[in-house]
Amino acid sequence: MKTEGESFGVMLKKLRLEEANIGLRVFADMINMKPSNLSNIERSKIAPPANRKTIDLICDTLGLSKTDQRRTELFDAAAEGQNRVPADVADAVKQQPGVPVLVRTVANKQLSEEKLKELAEYIKKYY
Repeated sequence: MKTEGESFGVMLKKLRLEEANIGLRVFADMINMKPSNLSNIERSKIAPPANRKTIDLICDTLGLSKTDQRRTELFDAAAEGQNRVPADVADAVKQQPGVPVLVRTVANKQLSEEKLKELAEYIKKYY
């Protein structure tokens, strides 16, 4: 799990080394990235990838299942500090016509983070 304030790069490096045990050059080749760019991302010298396809490839290569919480945390961390919506969320908004209605409703109700988590758990349980 992500620790507070942990960047995309730190998370990626930790997962790459501790979970997948893959060297930087090999991993860079597996995700079609220059090793220098991967190194710079891991050291927060350049921004993390912004598109879903690249982050999905990184997660798949690390062996993270679609339901693994760390996958969501990587998407969120990639968007943090970049003033953008996580790529997987942006795609969901585009693909599901009802998502903007849901987001606007939640925003208008000004629900607390705790209430939003409760709502998410309700949706997971009943839908």
